[in-house]
Amino acid sequence: MLIVLSVLSTLLILSVFISLVRNDFWFFRVFEYPRLQKIALVMITLGCWLFYWPLDLLFHKLLVGGLVACVGYLFYNIYPYTIIAKKEMTRVSGVDKQNEIRIFAANVLQTNTAYDKMLEQVKTCDPDIIFLLETNQAWADGVNELKEKYPHQLLQPLENTYGLLFYSRFKLKNGKVNYLVQDDIPSIETTIYLPSGQAVQIWGLHPEPPVPGENLYATAKDKELMKVALKVRDCNLPCFVFGDLNDVAWSYSTELFRKTSRLLDPRRGRGFYSTFSAHHWFLRFPLDYIFCSRHFGLIGMKRMPKNGSDHFATFTELAFKPELKDQQEAPQADREEIEEAKELATQPVEK
Repeated sequence: MLIVLSVLSTLLILSVFISLVRNDFWFFRVFEYPRLQKIALVMITLGCWLFYWPLDLLFHKLLVGGLVACVGYLFYNIYPYTIIAKKEMTRVSGVDKQNEIRIFAANVLQTNTAYDKMLEQVKTCDPDIIFLLETNQAWADGVNELKEKYPHQLLQPLENTYGLLFYSRFKLKNGKVNYLVQDDIPSIETTIYLPSGQAVQIWGLHPEPPVPGENLYATAKDKELMKVALKVRDCNLPCFVFGDLNDVAWSYSTELFRKTSRLLDPRRGRGFYSTFSAHHWFLRFPLDYIFCSRHFGLIGMKRMPKNGSDHFATFTELAFKPELKDQQEAPQADREEIEEAKELATQPVEK
């Protein structure tokens, strides 16, 4: 049993610290995802070592010390997304309805045909903006009734699991579907106008993840994230970025995106809001996001119930309150991080 416990402990320690390797290859990136799961496994393994306490061999003591270090490192990474951490975005109430934005976003799972479930969730939330990802022509037809209530649209259904459907009650200006990195991976960019007349710039993303069978490297994902982060950094309008980023909140690339863009994450201090996988409770990660500029306060946000997809949909209510810009502290990138973001935004894409 000691041999099994020693092997398990060694593998866990390696799985935790291998994510420190800065490499685009999927094998190194995949270990960033299950940090919640790893902290649970490490704690259980530490509990098993108690049955052999006190330890005689130095090797066993080193393994226990390594596991304790893993707990500290993992908790350090996930702490900002626990309810005991400081909230990054201010919750507001009593807001002028003319400056509210209600946002529904969902990766629908292209093979999912439960169109009615998705439409029912949309009707329940009554959002101003809807962003549906992984949508093909069948999905465009299945939710066609949304066109009646949401007259402003950016629609790019595709059969490669990267199609998107964007619907808005609010008027759009300069709305376009971009192909920022790859000619088959679209994103959206547009200015919307709130009922008050306030212009808000938004980006909607769904970059390709680093997984065997799709793309062995995270180069394209990182490049798209950094290109948008730099666009946001130069934007003078209130803005937000949302979608399925195919990256966990505590990854190095997501953190670099936050710092470069100077956008706030409403989940920090409020919980993980893990959106994938809806099918397996023990294998869930926060992959679907909304990041906001300091002009916005949070009215509320929630993860929606299951709807047939492998992702949970999200519903977020924001309020434009310009006075918050001077009250909320945005993350900041130093000079080296800005240079790294620029380098990632121009790097050649590997397959």
